[in-house]
Amino acid sequence: MPEISASLIGVLLVVYLPPAAVLSWVDGREHRLPNRWVALLTVAVGATLLVVGLLQPALRGDLRTAVVLALVLGLGAILVALVAPTLLGMGDAKTLPVVVLMAASLGGEVLIAGLLGIALLGGMLGIAVMAATRRAGVRFAFGPVLLSGPFLGLLGAPLVRAALGGS
Repeated sequence: MPEISASLIGVLLVVYLPPAAVLSWVDGREHRLPNRWVALLTVAVGATLLVVGLLQPALRGDLRTAVVLALVLGLGAILVALVAPTLLGMGDAKTLPVVVLMAASLGGEVLIAGLLGIALLGGMLGIAVMAATRRAGVRFAFGPVLLSGPFLGLLGAPLVRAALGGS
């Protein structure tokens, strides 16, 4: 796997992780992702990545790609939340862009592994909730799973790279 910039790991751990942990905790307790915290996370990560891009010109192209992916997937998620709110809550849809931005800034393999990890972990959690409650259609807090995306991506990136034929 190509080496990930230490500054991007710093953004993940220092800027992304603390508000993501708060959002996960709130969503776990209240089944909502407060707009104020989602906005704080998005602005903090976006502004910090902008500074990183200014200071490290070699990362600019990858960061531009991450922004475009975050916008496109975020708009898609908001459309899904508007058209089929039982599939995706609006809080999750508004949180997706910053998750994609953070994961994509760490690399394409991290983004792919992160999205696959979110789907896999979310599916397993859904099955566990249905098994525990013995009811289909039970809602659960998806925010913690969604917000774990960049970390799942870092864990799964070597598998994605191997699957794509890399070393």
